[in-house]
Amino acid sequence: MSFQALLTLIVTWLLLTGIESGSARPAVQEIAQSSNQPLERSNSLNAPILFSPPPQDGAPSTTRGAGSRDDRRCSQDSSLSTSQTAEQSSLTALVPSDHYGLTWSARPTFWVYVPQTSARQIVLSVKQGNQHHSQRFIPITGQPGVIGIQAAENSSPLEVGKTYQWAIVLVCGDRPSPNDPVVSAWVRRAQPTEPLSSQTTLQQAARYGKQGIWYDALTTLAEAKRSQPNNADLDKTWTRFLTQPSVGLGAIATEPLR
Repeated sequence: MSFQALLTLIVTWLLLTGIESGSARPAVQEIAQSSNQPLERSNSLNAPILFSPPPQDGAPSTTRGAGSRDDRRCSQDSSLSTSQTAEQSSLTALVPSDHYGLTWSARPTFWVYVPQTSARQIVLSVKQGNQHHSQRFIPITGQPGVIGIQAAENSSPLEVGKTYQWAIVLVCGDRPSPNDPVVSAWVRRAQPTEPLSSQTTLQQAARYGKQGIWYDALTTLAEAKRSQPNNADLDKTWTRFLTQPSVGLGAIATEPLR
């Protein structure tokens, strides 16, 4: 059996068994959706960019994420995180606390915090119901930070009105294993309510957040932050967005974007 076929079987097994039961071990490349609008040089909004959780229409009956904190890192990496919190030493999906979010994008970017690790590869896998949708393999450096991954351009677009489960697997060894760390969450593609092309980047992010479009709001903010790494206002906006009670990602809010 080829390496590709073996990994496909393992990821499928994780998604269909461990993840949905909550017993799976937890698990990324840096491709963010590009904006057609130029970025403003500072945060000119008068109010913080906040996220309003959307109605749970279309959400799965359970949206619990995969794995415990101790399961979301490679076993051989336990000595690499002595000065970090539990969240900072664990693979963590950047999703709201209910692990469910909306997107208007046909191919949204999924964001994950990867701790310092000896692993050199991660895998993004997406499914709809019991049907495999797409899979992507990405090399990593092993340095800690937040990474965004978009499904391959030749993958099928997400369908409006359908809910998908995505998972990221951290491949700890030379070959994938059922014990490899995995994190998972859910995404539902919604129909855009209005065009955003005339708005600035931060105005777009604010509108996404207000309407509960999690993945697009997060990606837009990440693009702005990455394009202006020395902009203190954007750093504060990003940190405040992740530390909201409905999000609960304060432990990794100041981690670098990779």
